[in-house]
Amino acid sequence: MANVEEGEGWAMFRRAIIILAILLLILGPIFLYVYLERGLEGSIDWLADRIIGVMFAGLLAGAFVMFDKLSNRLSNKQ
Repeated sequence: MANVEEGEGWAMFRRAIIILAILLLILGPIFLYVYLERGLEGSIDWLADRIIGVMFAGLLAGAFVMFDKLSNRLSNKQ
């Protein structure tokens, strides 16, 4: 029984490592290109702009979902 749980834990760890390796292979060259083109300060600014943009997009998407839920509740009460 303990070996099965231990094997499942190892399988999840392996999946996580594989996913991280794939993300690193995809995103690494992008960040390297930006670093080589803009330098350290420019690449940090570029990355910060992208993070802020993703956070703002998530905020907008969440606001639309909450507005949809609110409008559904209000229309169901009438």
